[in-house]
Amino acid sequence: MRGNIIAYIEMCQTEGTSLQKGMNFRLKGKHSVILMFVRENSPYEDQITEDGTVLLYEGHDIPKTKGIRDPKSVDQPEFRKSGSPYENGKFHRAA
Repeated sequence: MRGNIIAYIEMCQTEGTSLQKGMNFRLKGKHSVILMFVRENSPYEDQITEDGTVLLYEGHDIPKTKGIRDPKSVDQPEFRKSGSPYENGKFHRAA
């Protein structure tokens, strides 16, 4: 489906679930779905290259519980101290 932009409601209907996160991993144990804003006023700087082959995705910010005033200024690490992946780590593994 390279190059196709699918409306949110259509994607939820196709997947049979309400997609609430930007990165949704292994839905029904099969594939992952990434949501992105494409509107001009988007709070995210996600992009698709002109040829439609590369997705530049902002990913998740560092958790707000870390006491950082501007969580968007710090990338979320790939792994927690326990070794389990944060959402960005799951994304990296899926990609």
